[in-house]
Amino acid sequence: MKINDLRVGELIEETRKVHAKPGGGAIVILTANLAVNLGLMMDKNNWGDFEEKAKENRKVMEEISDLLTKCADDDIYYANLLIDQYKTKAPIDEKFYVDASKPQIRLNTLALKALEVLSFFLKYGKASTLADGEIANELIYNSIKSSEPTLKANLNETNYKYNIGEVLDEAYRLYQNNRNIIERRKA
Repeated sequence: MKINDLRVGELIEETRKVHAKPGGGAIVILTANLAVNLGLMMDKNNWGDFEEKAKENRKVMEEISDLLTKCADDDIYYANLLIDQYKTKAPIDEKFYVDASKPQIRLNTLALKALEVLSFFLKYGKASTLADGEIANELIYNSIKSSEPTLKANLNETNYKYNIGEVLDEAYRLYQNNRNIIERRKA
């Protein structure tokens, strides 16, 4: 199953099932992807002196979105492999836990970059869509925060090292910088 092949109604139906496919991890990634695209609503037709920077940043956000699309599908795939291992009731090789965590780790890397690039759109983008940019900032930041339970559950019994605390600190810094830009534009 590919998350992006589902219509919204189908996605909602699948998500409410007891054995949902996609599960929470893929939904978090999808949320981040929607938020990245929501941030692009601040794009405008005439950037003046910022035209080249705007094109570059739009391209980066579109690339992040494409990577998040693949990331959500990877999350479903590796989560299913891990679930299949649980069903065998045999000891589970830590590789399955690490593989199931990698889409969330990738999400965090991409979301941090998205928060960084979003600052440009918040600062110079269309004022009429500032609320959409603000929502994007909230959703991207909260997607990173929402990856923590999955990462902790999957990596708890492994030797794989991932410092979610550092990621959350950096996410908060970027998020707060964006909040400051938003508040200045609202004033």
